[in-house]
Amino acid sequence: MEELSPIEPVVRQPVFIGRNKELTIYNNWLAQDQAVSTLFVVSGMGGIGKSALLAKMNHDTKEKGIHTIFLDGSICPHAPSGFMEYLHMLIHPYQHGASIDVLIHNPLERKIILYLDHFDELTALHSWFINAFLPHLAASGIGIVLATRKSVASPLIRTISLPLTHFTYEETLKYINAVSSLPLKQAHQLASKSDGFPLGLALATDMITKSRKADIRIVSQTISAKLLKEVTAASLHPLMEVLIVMEYANQEMLAAVLQRPIGLEEYRAMQELSFVDLHPYGLKLHDIAKNYLKQDFQMREPSRLASLRNTCMQVLYQQLTDTSSTDRAVITSALLKMNRDIWPKNNAYLNFASTTTKVETDHIVESDIPILHDLVEDWCSYSVDPEHNQNYHDFLDALIELDPESILLLRNQQHLPIGMFITVHFTTKTAPLLLHHFRADLEACFTPEGCRQAALQADTFVPILITATEHHLPYTRQELTGMLMMEQLAKLEPGKRAILVATNESLRHFLRTIGFKSRPAGDIRCDTSWAKAEVLELDLRKGAFEDWIFDLVPFKQKQISSLTTEETRKILHSIKSTIELEKYTDHFTDCATGHAVQTKIMSIMEQSEQLTSDQRDVLWNSFIRFPDNAVRAAEMCNMSRATFYRYQKKAIHQLTNILSS
Repeated sequence: MEELSPIEPVVRQPVFIGRNKELTIYNNWLAQDQAVSTLFVVSGMGGIGKSALLAKMNHDTKEKGIHTIFLDGSICPHAPSGFMEYLHMLIHPYQHGASIDVLIHNPLERKIILYLDHFDELTALHSWFINAFLPHLAASGIGIVLATRKSVASPLIRTISLPLTHFTYEETLKYINAVSSLPLKQAHQLASKSDGFPLGLALATDMITKSRKADIRIVSQTISAKLLKEVTAASLHPLMEVLIVMEYANQEMLAAVLQRPIGLEEYRAMQELSFVDLHPYGLKLHDIAKNYLKQDFQMREPSRLASLRNTCMQVLYQQLTDTSSTDRAVITSALLKMNRDIWPKNNAYLNFASTTTKVETDHIVESDIPILHDLVEDWCSYSVDPEHNQNYHDFLDALIELDPESILLLRNQQHLPIGMFITVHFTTKTAPLLLHHFRADLEACFTPEGCRQAALQADTFVPILITATEHHLPYTRQELTGMLMMEQLAKLEPGKRAILVATNESLRHFLRTIGFKSRPAGDIRCDTSWAKAEVLELDLRKGAFEDWIFDLVPFKQKQISSLTTEETRKILHSIKSTIELEKYTDHFTDCATGHAVQTKIMSIMEQSEQLTSDQRDVLWNSFIRFPDNAVRAAEMCNMSRATFYRYQKKAIHQLTNILSS
């Protein structure tokens, strides 16, 4: 888009989509009779559509009969005198012999708009343009529209900042449908892959429409090459790779990962790149740039990417053990997000497949309440029996009055709620409300004295529900709940615990994999008509926080020894003893404890489609129900002992294959 003709292009893409907010602000200024001279700063990373917006503004403004002047910074002279001469040359024939005086005095009191694309190319003129040129413009009627990667401002002229973001999902689909005739399903797939990034969208659409065997990965490589053109110094490439992996990094962190000093000059050079943003704790890559660069890195050098991730995790983990409590949540969040790739992507309740988030977390406002009740009603439809629905609606209303900070929302680009996570801090303030609505759950979690102590010590969080809409097209419900789960996990801290009652097996399985301990609820009031309830608890009150993070993000690659059929048989014989199972953790990448091994095996035996129903019955009766009574186990399977042993041998062999895959 930005490589096309730089002088007064009418359009820089086949169709113009979106940017309604920016155009409205600009057009409102145009409509004013005595408009104060204004600097409009259109900013954003390379490929985000700055040039396309300037072209649209220029075209529409000229259609209204307003005088416009279009300059391209990539071909402008880089000295003040040369710039002024070049500007005069453009004005003179266009304004019938007028000079640059029309900008300084505006004698006819008409609007004149000066567009300056690629302002970043005029590095030597930045200070002069902002501090010397702009202050001399007429007080009214003059509009200056800059396209720049990093936002600029002038205290000497009214400035309106117009930072550009990616397209919404709806805008992305509109573009695809306008320039192609792709089937609806393929259009939706392309919309998700492009992340609403205009450059990526244009490249991908063009590739798919022109080739029957289009490889969408080439789009990532093409965009990566374009982005990295900005990184002119070879010494900056290793720093860029660290930012591809890490959520953020400052000079000290970059030096720790790369094992060399990072000079202030290098650091500032990184900061100047269009796709590098400031983070409260250092620098970070723009989400879209990070996504494309990481995809390219993964395709080119997957092993080196994995090695770099491990190094970065070790640096962050060391910071976590040394840091103050105020920084702990930030570091924890960074560790969790770095490790997103190994988190579930096929869990029926939540997954972490999405890498680029176009949503934001927020807290509740009054206009959200009807939508939140819709989300609760939807959640109730698959989580509780109908007679309990009203209790959750009543609880939501009461919680909004008592403690609205307990409700974390996920919002779309229209700022409407699309997901919700209710996690109540159990204190003397909130305990009466929870006891009123969820007494059975609390009595399953605590003894009466434990409940009182938990409220007094305020060391416990009680997750109530997590839900999201099915109608936010860019993401599935499971991906949205995964985003919410990530936000809440990052807020856990030493000295606290989380405890809940859950009936959904997919949710329970995930919580067990991240360190929650489970036990039967022991109270039928907590069950649903289709599932038994369990109490799940993550207790970080005894200094186990760093150990939990260490197990959760295993940056040291485990040396996995091969699993034999005989070892699987021994594991099954020990399935009821988590202590005995500790000796088998080295056979699994995702099991750091005996409890984790037990949970993994039990889950496969209960629901894996890779085992037949007969194989599941044989294993269950052999090692769970009647571990010391083969005769009884064979009877329960309606088999002779010879048939039973034959089926058992095949089932153990198949289980070994599943565990080894």
